[in-house]
Amino acid sequence: QKQQLYEANRLKSAFLSNMSHELRTPLNSVIALSGVLSRRLANTIPTEEYSYLEVIERNGKNLLLLINDILDLSRIEAGREEISISRFSIRDWINETVTMIAPQAQEKNVTLTSVVADDLAPLTSDPDKCRHILQNLVGNAVKFTETGTVEISARWVDRELLVAVRDTGIGISADHIPHIFDEFRQADDSTSRKYGGTGLGLAIARNYARLLGGNITVESLPGKGSTFNLHLPETLAVPETPWLEDARRSLANPNACAAVSGQGHDILVVEDSEAAIIQLTDILQTQGYGVRVARNGKEALALIEHTVPDAMILDLMMPEVDGFQVLKAIRGTDRAGHLPVLILTAKHVTREDLSFLKGNHIYQLIQKGDINKDGLLAAVGRMVAPPASETPPSEPASSEPVPAPPRRRAVRSARSGKPLVLLVEDNLDNMLTARALLTEHYEIITAEDGLNAVAQARLHQPDLILMDLALPVMDGFEAFAAIREHEALRAIPVLAVTASAMQGNREEILAHGFDAYISKPIDHATLIKTLQEILE
Repeated sequence: QKQQLYEANRLKSAFLSNMSHELRTPLNSVIALSGVLSRRLANTIPTEEYSYLEVIERNGKNLLLLINDILDLSRIEAGREEISISRFSIRDWINETVTMIAPQAQEKNVTLTSVVADDLAPLTSDPDKCRHILQNLVGNAVKFTETGTVEISARWVDRELLVAVRDTGIGISADHIPHIFDEFRQADDSTSRKYGGTGLGLAIARNYARLLGGNITVESLPGKGSTFNLHLPETLAVPETPWLEDARRSLANPNACAAVSGQGHDILVVEDSEAAIIQLTDILQTQGYGVRVARNGKEALALIEHTVPDAMILDLMMPEVDGFQVLKAIRGTDRAGHLPVLILTAKHVTREDLSFLKGNHIYQLIQKGDINKDGLLAAVGRMVAPPASETPPSEPASSEPVPAPPRRRAVRSARSGKPLVLLVEDNLDNMLTARALLTEHYEIITAEDGLNAVAQARLHQPDLILMDLALPVMDGFEAFAAIREHEALRAIPVLAVTASAMQGNREEILAHGFDAYISKPIDHATLIKTLQEILE
């Protein structure tokens, strides 16, 4: 009977894990079409009726969060949760979480702070799961704190990272503490009724922590507050080769990049869901983009054979010819080999899927239901109009035939006397600061992750690259190695920019082959002097 119960539970988890696409697709239609109606009917119907659309969209998104939590838990239980290891900044990880949850804290007049040393050594683990764990812990702390503060601190204890999330909230009684990590449980029924929630957040957080070789412990007193301690090993070792870090880049922040005008740009939407087509068409046409629609893979390939669009938004799950086959087909042609592709899918993307997508140079991956209008427009804008859109300098005369170059999104013109610098930085505030320091003397193009940095380097062949080391998708070390693999890019100086300033960091970084090392916070005079010396 024990074996039968175990097998039944495993089959349940496997079933839910495989149901990702089927659960998300209809829910995406609810969210997508309610959003379309909200935009189209603003100021045209009575206020009370218009508010119904907001209720539909808000509750659709809440249901999506619940489904995502259940699927996450099911994948863990079924043994299908995958780990992606990279080295990343602890300070940046915590600051990102604070930034994300700050609006909720401000709404409740709760003070949310972090206490993290600038020189805290980085962590080698799965950044996506670490992010998920901390968001759950900090989100819970804010939710259960009516007045006072929530503080996040981090420090190394021997070879273990200890991240503490302290709050002055309602606290937890000793008899309830053993149950708070159980699925669908909160401290007690009255707490659940007052504060809402599914009781899955802490269960998933602890499962992820254990998956990463760590654990979560808690200390609490009713009426005084709680402290949740996340313990993680310095380096997570797995028996397999580290694989591609999850390529999803959140579009939750609408200020990530200002949307550009879509006038003169054509976008091909490849999608079999009518609701998604309506949603994407509404968003893109409002910004001035021309939109063509293919409702299956065959139709998409036929349209591309006739006219190559400026960018493509591609669903993965389609009948007959799916998105994977479409992507493979276009990457094998000169005509559309460099076409920017944004993946939009309700499918749970596996390790093998991500490896394939990375190998075929997708621009971005977005889960259906998570579509943010401003974020989507910013992503499409970066695809069709990247920085420094110029035309190439004239080639020297040659008696030998010159092969036609591959199709590019943007090519440079003769430079206006300023060296071209590729600035690679995922923190938008840091990027804004660096641009302000450099714009007077240099022409700047940017990339927000290592994979895009390699693409921009190949496309523009800049005079110099400023490379942050803690990057999503592909970190600075991997991006540097990929750049050095290309013959045309090997002579380009690459300067490492990092917040790691502990003894030995400089020597370790330069040992990888970087031309110079600059520590954060960046000193203007030092930065300009270093760049001038390298370029001279």
